[in-house]
Amino acid sequence: MHGSEQHGSGAQPMQLARSQPMQLARIWREHLAAGCPRELAGVEIAGSDARTLDAEITACVSALICSSMTVDERIERRLAEIREALASKQAQADEPVAAYCARLNRLVGAMLTESRSGRA
Repeated sequence: MHGSEQHGSGAQPMQLARSQPMQLARIWREHLAAGCPRELAGVEIAGSDARTLDAEITACVSALICSSMTVDERIERRLAEIREALASKQAQADEPVAAYCARLNRLVGAMLTESRSGRA
C-alpha cells in the first residue's frame, strides 16, 4: 500500500500540468457553446466592439492551446486590461450581458494562468 501511495503522489505534478490546458480548453468550449447574446450588439469593452473582442480572444485561446502562440508581456498587459474592463462592464450590465462578461473574463483568466505556467 505504501508503494502505491508513492506512485500516486508522484503522478500529481503530471496531472496538474495536464489539467491547466485541459481547463482552458474546457472553458473555451463552454464559452463557444454559449455564444454571444444578441444584447451584446453595439457594446464596447476595452475599446473594442464586444463581438470583435470575443473573436480575438477565442482566436488567441485556440493558438495558445495549439502551441502556435506565446503570450508576451504586451499581450499579457492587454489581457489584464480586458479583464478589468470585463469586470467593470459586468458590474454595470444587465443579464445576459453580465453573464457573458463573467464567462469571457473566466476564459481570459484561464488563458493568463496557462500562459504563465508555460513560462515556468
